[in-house]
Amino acid sequence: MFSSQHKVINMQGQTEHSAQANASVPEADERVLLLEEVNFKWLLAGMGLWIDMVRFHQDPVYAARFLALAEASESPALRKCAAALQGKKESACQ
Repeated sequence: MFSSQHKVINMQGQTEHSAQANASVPEADERVLLLEEVNFKWLLAGMGLWIDMVRFHQDPVYAARFLALAEASESPALRKCAAALQGKKESACQ
């Protein structure tokens, strides 16, 4: 009898763990986006350009200007980062 109770507890724990894992997927996407934004900011800083990330989120013209500048950059890392952010901004608007 003790072992069957133990199995129920294990199954219940696994179910709870699966639900928590599924709930954390959007959180993982948010962390990835945050890392992309940090990379973007520092890659631009490396070129001598400073960006206000609050304004970047609030002002579409400001954001488009920096994304276009980054996409035209000679830096493959900055172009890749800009493309990822552009994709995230477009999917957020849909």
